[in-house]
Amino acid sequence: PGSDKWEDISWEDAFNEIARHVKKARDENFVEYEDGVLVNRNDGMASIGAAQLQTEEAWLVQKFCRSLGSVQIDNQTRPCHSSTPAGFAPTFGRGSMTSHWCDIENADVIMSIGSNSVESHPLSSRYIERAQRKGGTWIVVDPRYTRSAAQADLFACIRPGTDIAFFGGMMNYILSNNLWQDEYVKNYTNAPCLINPDFKFDPESGHFTGYNPETHKYDDETWSYQTASDREWDTKGAMNWVTKPGVPKFKYPTVHEPKKDMTLQDPNCVFQIMKRHYSRYALDKVSSVTGIDKEVLEKVYQVYTSTGKRERVGTILYALGETQHTFGSQNCRSMAVIQLLLGNVGVPGGGVNALRGEPNVQGSTDVGATMDYAPGYLAWPIQQNHPTLDAYLSKETYADGYYMNKPKFMVSMLKEWYGDNATAENNYCYDLLPKRSLKHNDSTIPTFHYMAENQIKGYLVWGMNPAHSEPNTKYCREVLGKLDWMIVADWFATETATFWKAPGMKPEEIQTTVYMLPAALIYEKEGSIANSGRWLQWRQKAVEPAGQAKSDFEIMTRLFNRIAQLYRQEGGVNPDQVTKVNWDYRNPQGQLDIKAVAHAINGYSTK
Repeated sequence: PGSDKWEDISWEDAFNEIARHVKKARDENFVEYEDGVLVNRNDGMASIGAAQLQTEEAWLVQKFCRSLGSVQIDNQTRPCHSSTPAGFAPTFGRGSMTSHWCDIENADVIMSIGSNSVESHPLSSRYIERAQRKGGTWIVVDPRYTRSAAQADLFACIRPGTDIAFFGGMMNYILSNNLWQDEYVKNYTNAPCLINPDFKFDPESGHFTGYNPETHKYDDETWSYQTASDREWDTKGAMNWVTKPGVPKFKYPTVHEPKKDMTLQDPNCVFQIMKRHYSRYALDKVSSVTGIDKEVLEKVYQVYTSTGKRERVGTILYALGETQHTFGSQNCRSMAVIQLLLGNVGVPGGGVNALRGEPNVQGSTDVGATMDYAPGYLAWPIQQNHPTLDAYLSKETYADGYYMNKPKFMVSMLKEWYGDNATAENNYCYDLLPKRSLKHNDSTIPTFHYMAENQIKGYLVWGMNPAHSEPNTKYCREVLGKLDWMIVADWFATETATFWKAPGMKPEEIQTTVYMLPAALIYEKEGSIANSGRWLQWRQKAVEPAGQAKSDFEIMTRLFNRIAQLYRQEGGVNPDQVTKVNWDYRNPQGQLDIKAVAHAINGYSTK
């Protein structure tokens, strides 16, 4: 701090000093109760990064921070593809690429929108070219005439920010011209389901029923399905596992079977509601909004919707041109709905395919290195919704489908997290997990605002460079100067690590202690990643880390053990949250072993 140059220190000194900083920030900014709810939250620290790390290390990033009470955790998915889960999860149950790059070559029509494969994802363009050689058609929709557009069969120049109108026009084109895949839509979507007759949309105001103009929020009571029958869980049959010893008590959900009209003619069925809603998206209107020539627009719609036939298939490729909007989630949802109407999901050459950028942004998000998700896309506990384990399981457990197993997933995670300390009698240490608050936005950009307000004292940066990649980087660099300390684990001194050297900064006035920890390259450690298509790939270690570099795994392990040691020796605020954590990731010979983390993530029998 207050210097314009780095100072070399040993790893041992770094771990000791950082452990002291962490303990001080945690003890001075710890919130035990909030509004009468036990939250055990540390508001003095935040973390960002993990998308460049192995999946096992990403698991440990979120476990490290949350075990210290911090809930302000994020990675590159926030500015990148966080809109995708928000749009896809309500549609498919999961929020990620629905197919894989190598399946692109099986498509008859490929539509790239909000992505530039040739320049940004060149390997994906290899499969596009293969599809073209087989007779496939490539459509590119983009505000710019890119290199991808130059190689496309059909290019549409769209006005930035008008994607919703473009997608809405395509839905209207499908519904008006009977181009949907009838059998698929009736049997594999909710199109036949009947909605509450009180559900309405006002095209003049743009509001659905239930809107409160004072709070600017919706009451979605009228948005529900009409119910044909109710079915309780069969706890003596298929669901008998909930009665076994060790299963936490919670309120079992009821399965509400929706009424359906398989003819799709009932005015209250999803299909007819959609048809009415999108009828306003006529070609002339969409052309005027998007700026796409009407003839070109109609040609794009004609070519792409031809994949609604059973013998044809289409795929949509997109990237940050769709997600980095205030309505990015709606963009993703719209693309998903189009593909369902055409029957293009779950078939070779189909899907809605997000082209990822970071090598492991998928894997790091899968294991919960974000503020809002626990590993496996479980909701991270929120004090207003999940004050107890009973409340969490009662609210989050689905009545039917894959996520009716959430109690198993949650208990399994807690058993890994706290090891033998997690028992049925203490609700598997659920109370030790820090709880988020709906009053507090823990996302990436708000984190910088909290730095500016001196709420956050310490910042942990794992293989990410927010002083270069976040919006308003000048502001980001300035508020980093208000931190007490910051840790940057990376391959080289990034703009974040050297923010105090940036133009306009005065190093002599900056009192932030910055620790630049040399991290091992991906070739210098082993572990897995989840690539853009969600395939797991195990990386072998090729060479030893250069110089004094260490893997993020070793850095976190040594640092966490040092912090836990301080709490065992000196006590502090809620030491159990730290000291009861299971951090035993060693092989039978007692050596640190990333495969032990992989073992823990994938699960094993404790019998």
